[in-house]
Amino acid sequence: MNKLLSVISIVAAGALASNALAAGGTSGSSSSAPAVTAAKPKPKLPPKATAMVKKVKPASTELTDDWAKTFGDLGPAYLGAVKLAKADKYDAAIKAMQALNKPDDPRVNNWIGYSLRKMGKVAEAMPYYDKALKAAPNFTPAHEYLGEAYVQMKDAAKAKDQLAQIEKLCGNKTCEEYMDLSKALNKAAL
Repeated sequence: MNKLLSVISIVAAGALASNALAAGGTSGSSSSAPAVTAAKPKPKLPPKATAMVKKVKPASTELTDDWAKTFGDLGPAYLGAVKLAKADKYDAAIKAMQALNKPDDPRVNNWIGYSLRKMGKVAEAMPYYDKALKAAPNFTPAHEYLGEAYVQMKDAAKAKDQLAQIEKLCGNKTCEEYMDLSKALNKAAL
Protein backbone atom coordinates (compact mmCIF):
# COMPACT_ATOMS: atom_id res chain seq x y z
CA MET A 1 0.00 0.00 0.00
CA ASN A 2 2.84 2.40 0.89
CA LYS A 3 4.57 1.60 -2.40
CA LEU A 4 1.38 2.41 -4.29
CA LEU A 5 1.06 5.77 -2.51
CA SER A 6 4.69 6.54 -3.29
CA VAL A 7 4.19 5.78 -6.97
CA ILE A 8 1.05 7.96 -7.07
CA SER A 9 2.93 10.80 -5.35
CA ILE A 10 5.81 10.57 -7.82
CA VAL A 11 3.45 10.53 -10.82
CA ALA A 12 1.47 13.47 -9.43
CA ALA A 13 4.63 15.46 -8.74
CA GLY A 14 5.86 14.76 -12.27
CA ALA A 15 2.55 15.90 -13.71
CA LEU A 16 2.66 19.10 -11.66
CA ALA A 17 6.19 19.84 -12.76
CA SER A 18 5.28 19.14 -16.37
CA ASN A 19 2.23 21.44 -16.11
CA ALA A 20 4.34 24.17 -14.51
CA LEU A 21 6.91 23.97 -17.31
CA ALA A 22 4.19 24.05 -19.95
CA ALA A 23 2.71 27.14 -18.28
CA GLY A 24 6.04 28.93 -18.47
CA GLY A 25 7.21 28.17 -14.94
CA THR A 26 10.29 26.28 -13.79
CA SER A 27 10.65 22.91 -12.22
CA GLY A 28 12.43 24.46 -9.24
CA SER A 29 10.69 25.74 -6.17
CA SER A 30 10.98 29.41 -7.09
CA SER A 31 8.35 31.51 -5.42
CA SER A 32 7.86 33.51 -8.62
CA ALA A 33 6.54 30.49 -10.51
CA PRO A 34 2.80 30.39 -10.90
CA ALA A 35 0.96 27.92 -8.72
CA VAL A 36 -0.31 25.07 -10.82
CA THR A 37 -2.79 22.47 -9.77
CA ALA A 38 -3.37 19.25 -11.55
CA ALA A 39 -6.71 18.92 -13.30
CA LYS A 40 -8.93 16.32 -11.73
CA PRO A 41 -9.29 13.37 -14.06
CA LYS A 42 -12.81 12.40 -15.07
CA PRO A 43 -13.93 9.36 -13.11
CA LYS A 44 -13.97 6.23 -15.20
CA LEU A 45 -17.24 4.38 -15.29
CA PRO A 46 -17.21 0.63 -14.76
CA PRO A 47 -17.71 -1.31 -18.00
CA LYS A 48 -21.29 -2.26 -17.10
CA ALA A 49 -22.24 1.39 -16.47
CA THR A 50 -20.52 2.47 -19.68
CA ALA A 51 -22.58 -0.06 -21.62
CA MET A 52 -25.76 1.27 -19.99
CA VAL A 53 -24.89 4.86 -20.93
CA LYS A 54 -24.35 3.82 -24.55
CA LYS A 55 -27.81 2.19 -24.62
CA VAL A 56 -29.57 5.39 -23.58
CA LYS A 57 -31.21 6.93 -26.59
CA PRO A 58 -31.70 10.66 -26.95
CA ALA A 59 -35.07 11.98 -25.86
CA SER A 60 -37.61 11.18 -28.51
CA THR A 61 -40.51 13.26 -29.63
CA GLU A 62 -42.83 10.31 -29.06
CA LEU A 63 -45.50 10.72 -26.41
CA THR A 64 -44.69 8.90 -23.18
CA ASP A 65 -46.55 8.21 -19.96
CA ASP A 66 -44.28 9.43 -17.17
CA TRP A 67 -46.74 8.12 -14.57
CA ALA A 68 -46.81 4.53 -15.89
CA LYS A 69 -44.35 3.44 -13.19
CA THR A 70 -46.68 4.75 -10.51
CA PHE A 71 -50.09 3.73 -11.87
CA GLY A 72 -49.28 0.99 -14.38
CA ASP A 73 -48.92 0.97 -18.15
CA LEU A 74 -52.13 1.64 -20.04
CA GLY A 75 -50.51 0.86 -23.36
CA PRO A 76 -50.69 2.39 -26.81
CA ALA A 77 -54.48 2.88 -26.73
CA TYR A 78 -54.03 5.32 -23.83
CA LEU A 79 -51.21 7.15 -25.59
CA GLY A 80 -53.38 7.39 -28.70
CA ALA A 81 -56.21 8.88 -26.63
CA VAL A 82 -53.82 11.46 -25.18
CA LYS A 83 -52.70 12.36 -28.72
CA LEU A 84 -56.33 12.92 -29.65
CA ALA A 85 -56.81 15.28 -26.71
CA LYS A 86 -53.63 17.18 -27.55
CA ALA A 87 -54.81 17.45 -31.17
CA ASP A 88 -58.03 19.16 -30.00
CA LYS A 89 -60.15 16.11 -30.88
CA TYR A 90 -61.85 16.16 -27.52
CA ASP A 91 -64.94 14.04 -28.24
CA ALA A 92 -62.78 11.30 -29.73
CA ALA A 93 -60.34 11.56 -26.82
CA ILE A 94 -63.13 11.15 -24.27
CA LYS A 95 -64.51 8.10 -26.11
CA ALA A 96 -61.02 6.59 -26.37
CA MET A 97 -60.36 7.18 -22.67
CA GLN A 98 -63.70 5.63 -21.71
CA ALA A 99 -62.97 2.64 -23.99
CA LEU A 100 -59.94 1.84 -21.83
CA ASN A 101 -62.41 0.78 -19.13
CA LYS A 102 -60.25 2.26 -16.36
CA PRO A 103 -62.76 4.52 -14.57
CA ASP A 104 -60.62 4.81 -11.44
CA ASP A 105 -57.30 5.61 -13.12
CA PRO A 106 -56.28 9.21 -12.32
CA ARG A 107 -54.73 9.70 -15.77
CA VAL A 108 -57.93 8.68 -17.54
CA ASN A 109 -60.06 10.94 -15.34
CA ASN A 110 -57.62 13.82 -15.76
CA TRP A 111 -57.69 13.61 -19.57
CA ILE A 112 -61.48 13.32 -19.66
CA GLY A 113 -61.64 16.41 -17.45
CA TYR A 114 -59.10 18.15 -19.68
CA SER A 115 -61.12 17.38 -22.81
CA LEU A 116 -64.39 18.53 -21.27
CA ARG A 117 -62.78 21.73 -20.00
CA LYS A 118 -61.28 22.49 -23.41
CA MET A 119 -64.76 22.04 -24.92
CA GLY A 120 -66.00 24.75 -22.53
CA LYS A 121 -67.73 22.26 -20.23
CA VAL A 122 -65.82 23.29 -17.10
CA ALA A 123 -68.56 22.28 -14.65
CA GLU A 124 -68.67 18.79 -16.19
CA ALA A 125 -64.88 18.52 -15.99
CA MET A 126 -64.63 19.24 -12.26
CA PRO A 127 -65.82 15.80 -10.99
CA TYR A 128 -63.18 14.11 -13.15
CA TYR A 129 -60.39 16.19 -11.63
CA ASP A 130 -61.79 15.51 -8.16
CA LYS A 131 -61.88 11.77 -8.86
CA ALA A 132 -58.31 11.85 -10.20
CA LEU A 133 -57.03 13.68 -7.11
CA LYS A 134 -59.01 11.49 -4.73
CA ALA A 135 -57.30 8.43 -6.25
CA ALA A 136 -53.87 10.10 -6.39
CA PRO A 137 -53.46 13.30 -4.32
CA ASN A 138 -49.87 13.72 -5.58
CA PHE A 139 -50.84 13.59 -9.27
CA THR A 140 -49.49 16.96 -10.37
CA PRO A 141 -51.05 16.95 -13.87
CA ALA A 142 -54.53 16.87 -12.28
CA HIS A 143 -53.56 19.75 -9.99
CA GLU A 144 -52.41 21.72 -13.04
CA TYR A 145 -55.55 21.10 -15.10
CA LEU A 146 -57.82 21.72 -12.10
CA GLY A 147 -55.96 24.99 -11.58
CA GLU A 148 -56.49 25.86 -15.25
CA ALA A 149 -60.20 25.12 -14.81
CA TYR A 150 -60.25 27.61 -11.93
CA VAL A 151 -58.47 30.12 -14.18
CA GLN A 152 -61.25 29.64 -16.76
CA MET A 153 -63.78 30.21 -13.96
CA LYS A 154 -61.83 33.35 -12.96
CA ASP A 155 -61.28 31.97 -9.44
CA ALA A 156 -57.72 33.17 -8.79
CA ALA A 157 -57.62 32.01 -5.17
CA LYS A 158 -58.40 28.38 -6.01
CA ALA A 159 -56.08 28.42 -9.03
CA LYS A 160 -53.24 29.74 -6.85
CA ASP A 161 -54.02 27.06 -4.27
CA GLN A 162 -53.44 24.43 -6.96
CA LEU A 163 -50.22 26.19 -7.92
CA ALA A 164 -49.05 26.00 -4.30
CA GLN A 165 -49.95 22.29 -4.19
CA ILE A 166 -47.87 21.65 -7.30
CA GLU A 167 -44.90 23.55 -5.86
CA LYS A 168 -45.13 21.50 -2.67
CA LEU A 169 -45.33 18.21 -4.59
CA CYS A 170 -42.55 19.09 -7.05
CA GLY A 171 -40.36 20.71 -4.41
CA ASN A 172 -39.64 23.59 -6.77
CA LYS A 173 -41.13 26.10 -9.17
CA THR A 174 -39.53 24.63 -12.27
CA CYS A 175 -41.55 21.48 -12.89
CA GLU A 176 -43.64 21.57 -16.05
CA GLU A 177 -47.01 21.58 -14.29
CA TYR A 178 -46.04 24.54 -12.09
CA MET A 179 -44.72 26.56 -15.00
CA ASP A 180 -47.76 25.83 -17.19
CA LEU A 181 -50.30 26.80 -14.52
CA SER A 182 -48.27 29.87 -13.58
CA LYS A 183 -48.25 30.93 -17.23
CA ALA A 184 -52.04 30.44 -17.45
CA LEU A 185 -52.53 32.57 -14.32
CA ASN A 186 -50.28 35.32 -15.65
CA LYS A 187 -51.96 35.29 -19.06
CA ALA A 188 -55.39 35.59 -17.46
CA ALA A 189 -54.06 38.40 -15.24
CA LEU A 190 -55.93 37.08 -12.21
